Amino acid sequence: MRSKLPEWPLKKKVIFPEKAKELLRKPAGKLLTGDPQKILEEIKKVINIEHPPLVIAVGDYTSEMLRRGGVPINLYIVDGKIERRRTDFFKLEGMRIVRVTNEPGTLNPEAVAKLHTLLQERDLRDTVLLVEGEEDILTLAAILSAPDRSIIIYGQPKEGSVIVKVGEDSRKLAWKILKLASG
Repeated sequence: MRSKLPEWPLKKKVIFPEKAKELLRKPAGKLLTGDPQKILEEIKKVINIEHPPLVIAVGDYTSEMLRRGGVPINLYIVDGKIERRRTDFFKLEGMRIVRVTNEPGTLNPEAVAKLHTLLQERDLRDTVLLVEGEEDILTLAAILSAPDRSIIIYGQPKEGSVIVKVGEDSRKLAWKILKLASG
C-alpha cells in the first residue's frame, strides 16, 4: 500500500527518522564552494539573472553574510545559533520579527503555517522568522510554500552555500523527504 502524502501546509507534527535526515544532509540545490566572496558574487549573479519573486536565507551565518554583502533578502529564517552554539551574529535591529517554535528533527505545523503565510504576502521584505529550536528543516517547508522561481540559500556546514531554485524538481525532492518522514 502506498503511503499517503501529508496535507500542505501540515496539520500534524512530522518527526524525521535517521533515513530522512540523511537525505536532508545532502544539498537540495547547487552547492557553491570556495572563497566566501566568490560564493557571494555567484549568488548575486544568479539573483540578477533569475529575478526571483522571493529570496529566502536560512541560517544565522548565511543570513548575516548575505545581508552584509548587499544581497536583497525577503525572508531570513534563523535560530540564534551557528553550528548548534548560541550566537548573536545575525543582527535583528530594524527587522520585522515573527517567532515560531520548531523542535530539532521535526516540522511543527504551527511553524510551517506561519512560514507558509509569510511566503504568500505580497510585499514580504526585511522579515525574520525567528525559530526557537531548529531552523534547518524549515528549508523543506520553504521549498513547498514559496512561489515558483523563488531562491532559497542556506549553508552546507564546512562546505559552502547551497542555492535552491524553487520549482518542480526541488518540490519533488522535498516531497520525497517529507513522505519518507511521514511514512
